[in-house]
Amino acid sequence: MPLPSEVEKAARSGSEYELYKALLLSFGKRGDKAFEYLKRSKVKRYKDFFVVVGKEEYVVEGGFCTCPDFLVNLKGKSPCAHIIAVEVAKITGKYDYIDAYYVDYPDILRKKK
Repeated sequence: MPLPSEVEKAARSGSEYELYKALLLSFGKRGDKAFEYLKRSKVKRYKDFFVVVGKEEYVVEGGFCTCPDFLVNLKGKSPCAHIIAVEVAKITGKYDYIDAYYVDYPDILRKKK
């Protein structure tokens, strides 16, 4: 899902203020939430998917998100805050990389305990 050019430009600028402003103007409250996910390091990149930690963990892949907002409210026609956050994170590199497959990650955690 391509971002509006003003959001891409702001993401590349490195200015948090410009990015926040562009997200807010382009996406409203979803842009605000996306900025918070980025600011609080809630975007994770696994070997197989991006995941954004919100009320739950939501898988984001190829313009699709598993969150109820995307599936029910937006019906897949517009990006949710999680998709927006992932797309910005891809530009800025501001995500945590986890060297594991998301589908296997709970098993890895159980084995470490």
